[in-house]
Amino acid sequence: FLFVIVVFFRAIKGALLPYFSAIGRRAGRHTHGLDWEQHNEIRISKFGEYVFRLLYHFIISAYGIYAFSNKVWWQSSGGTKHLFLGFPFHPIEPGMAWYYLIQSAYNLEALMSLLELSFDVEFTTPSPAYPLPIIISWSSTVRGDFSEMLMHHVVTNLLVVCSSFFRFCRIGSMVFMVHDISDVPVDLSKLANFLKWKKATTVCFVSMVLLWLIFRLAILPFVILKSTIYESHHVLETGQTTGDCYVVYQSLFVVLISLIILLHFLWFSMFVRMGYILIFKGEAHDLSEHKKGEDQTVVPDASGKEKDE
Repeated sequence: FLFVIVVFFRAIKGALLPYFSAIGRRAGRHTHGLDWEQHNEIRISKFGEYVFRLLYHFIISAYGIYAFSNKVWWQSSGGTKHLFLGFPFHPIEPGMAWYYLIQSAYNLEALMSLLELSFDVEFTTPSPAYPLPIIISWSSTVRGDFSEMLMHHVVTNLLVVCSSFFRFCRIGSMVFMVHDISDVPVDLSKLANFLKWKKATTVCFVSMVLLWLIFRLAILPFVILKSTIYESHHVLETGQTTGDCYVVYQSLFVVLISLIILLHFLWFSMFVRMGYILIFKGEAHDLSEHKKGEDQTVVPDASGKEKDE
């Protein structure tokens, strides 16, 4: 069934991306002129991708807040112990089951899209110099943070599979929510920067940094990971979990969540460099897309007026 949802995701995405890219094309043409459009086909293509991500993250965040924000494990005082109290008898409500299925499908599709955007595959006739029938090379649309993003997708999918298999859906839903909510300003910032709307990029960038600090560098390590380390022993209270299983559960989730947090700190250091360049040089560089920075040259439009590329 998960495979069917992944196929559905890709079909919907494939149908919508041309329309979303067309929006970026029109917006860029209106702001910067026809020459900008001719020089930024890759940027326009990625614009469509991030409009799709923005819609997904906004909708799934809204649902997560509606469905789970009033749950006992989100309570500010001692609520996180309920991530483990009563395990393994936590009821899996239909809303939680569908939430997990959709999130799993999206994360699998995101991993597939990352690989598609990162590599060009060419079939060729084997020769003594190159005996393989296929040539794989980096694509022009590869992200600057490909290694970090690939690791993040792999770890996230492992966390999804393990939390679902071991019935730790409560903690999995919390990890989903802190990611999705903080991804909304990330997508907005990328969309503004793709079009080189500097004021909008600055506002979105500040919002992104603040939400990243709150959700990914505060709630994730100091609430979710802390609970996994210090409160997960409650799984032993029902007598259904042995000490050996508890060690496996705790070690597995501590390692996976810690790896995600480490990647978040790496990305945050990238944000600091981006902010420094934006403040002191007045240049908007998305280092996650372009590791060495973006071309900041200007392209004149047909009237001779210079436009930001």
